Amino acid sequence: MSSICLLIGLIAIGCGQTPPPPAADAAVGEVTLEIQPDDSISETIQVPDVADGTTLEAVMRMVEQVPVSVSGSGSTAFVDSIGEVKTDAGQGWTFKVDGAFANQGIGQTVLHPPTTVTWSYGAFEN
Repeated sequence: MSSICLLIGLIAIGCGQTPPPPAADAAVGEVTLEIQPDDSISETIQVPDVADGTTLEAVMRMVEQVPVSVSGSGSTAFVDSIGEVKTDAGQGWTFKVDGAFANQGIGQTVLHPPTTVTWSYGAFEN
């Protein structure tokens, strides 16, 4: 149980400072969000015109196709729910960027479009 609490804490708090916003002249591209609830059909959402250096937090706040609840901001940003699927003490949303598990929170994960973020819902592992 303590490892689950630690994992949730690390995801919620993150490690380090919030990155600066992208430069005004940054290149733009598309971010693909693959949303995979545990018992539902997967959904793919395209988010166009994302500036290089934008955080995943900012992208998740741009999503209009499905309700996304993000609490906190910057290093404390955390995805509480995507659609009707909410994080709880034992299960929640985790993400990969271009196939690699993230090692920091959404407010610190900087994207370099074109890129794919895969959100999976399931039990937190020890």
